[in-house]
Amino acid sequence: MRFLRAWIAAVVLSALGYLLFVLSGLDYPPLRLFGVLTQLLGIPKLFQLVHQIFGLGQGGKIFAFTGVSILWLGGLTLLGGLWRGQIAGLITFVLMLVFTPWYVALGYGVAFWLILDGVNALLAPRARRDGRDGGDQTSGELLVTGNVRAGRPNQTRRTTTALLAAGGAVVAGGGLAGLFRSGGAAAPAVASVTPGGRLPFGVTPVSQWYYVSKNLEPFDPKVDGTKWRLKVSGLVRTPQSLSLSDLKKFAPVRDERTLACISNPVGGPLLSNGIWEGFRLSELLKAAGVQPGARYLIWEAADGYTESLPLGRALEDDVLLVHSLNGEPLNVKHGFPLRVLIPGRYGMKQPRWITGIRLTEADEAGYWVKRGWSKTAEIELMSRIDEPAEISPQMKAGAAGFIRGIAFFGDKPVTKVEVTTDGGKTWTAARLVAPRTKYAWTPWELPFTPAAGTYQVAVRAHSGGTVQKDKEADALPEGATGYHHFIVNVS
Repeated sequence: MRFLRAWIAAVVLSALGYLLFVLSGLDYPPLRLFGVLTQLLGIPKLFQLVHQIFGLGQGGKIFAFTGVSILWLGGLTLLGGLWRGQIAGLITFVLMLVFTPWYVALGYGVAFWLILDGVNALLAPRARRDGRDGGDQTSGELLVTGNVRAGRPNQTRRTTTALLAAGGAVVAGGGLAGLFRSGGAAAPAVASVTPGGRLPFGVTPVSQWYYVSKNLEPFDPKVDGTKWRLKVSGLVRTPQSLSLSDLKKFAPVRDERTLACISNPVGGPLLSNGIWEGFRLSELLKAAGVQPGARYLIWEAADGYTESLPLGRALEDDVLLVHSLNGEPLNVKHGFPLRVLIPGRYGMKQPRWITGIRLTEADEAGYWVKRGWSKTAEIELMSRIDEPAEISPQMKAGAAGFIRGIAFFGDKPVTKVEVTTDGGKTWTAARLVAPRTKYAWTPWELPFTPAAGTYQVAVRAHSGGTVQKDKEADALPEGATGYHHFIVNVS
């Protein structure tokens, strides 16, 4: 029963800690531990393996956080079952120093000590004596000796302990399930945009925008827009601290742009196209005044994410800070209140939930760069087939139809798209649908009236003299390459 009581104490401590995290933003140790594991999962080879096993998006993170939760609760239960509260609390404090600040470790160590002792005092079996004194106490348990009878009160305590332990399991399991449901419920439409599925042409509805985060989705930062300020610091003449209202006074810019994730595989769904509203970063930097020694710009985000950009690139007019997508303020998933847009770069270079811009003399490796991902994250020339969809590649014999899709090369134009239906023996140029802006993807289509049979379809894009790479390479660390290809059955 000692371990059941330790389990109860672990659940109580975790629940109270999560409540403090939600109400005050105090560090939550399981999240810190999850961050350490995420760093390991972020190594390109391991990241690719996780994607292969659990799919794109949040699957791997849910797996990781479930493992962290089991490790956290199981570790506390083991400590509380083996030692008294004071010793268990001390060991908890020492172990937590590895991944949390000292004051958080101290607070949790003391709290676990007090909660464990309290649970043991309330629920540990007690001897009822018949005239003669006898007994000893070890690790919170009373060893009944001499003329001592356990009696009905102890049976009641055992039953209560078992019920509370079961309740703790329900709370822990329900809490995890609730977190994952809250992450998925926010955008049910995203489920329709799957690997091999059809992408929405034109402007992607916000509900179907791709979503990738280093965080488990329920723990993405929830920024209070009324208190939020963008701080501009470092090698600037006039440091800034600006509200969203202040930033909206800069000359507005409205532009249609496509955003793509560096972890998107060939034919994958992790790219979307939208209409953004914001202002030029260069205007903000001019207002702050750039000092002569500045060479790099460091982005800082509310979730601890950092990235960098050479100052020369940051001063170009196409780098935007945006606050709206498709006519609506950014939602939490897409970076409220402010995010970065840099044409020609993958999304890892364009942070969300921006809180600070710091100008420095030396470069600083960003969150994913530290883990071996691309330093420049420049977009690879890509194309994909959306019709027929790879997940159901069926067409009707003799029926006039199309092979359709999109091509994209960041800030460079797509000048030609070719399609093969015979495994690359012959290629036919598709019709391009001119994008409304130079930063949006290019839709394409090829009329196709097939006879019954099997067709090996593939697509490749051109940009001037640049031809899409045919060599297949994993998405990490530099971005996926290779032709999107699959077999279409016509009957």
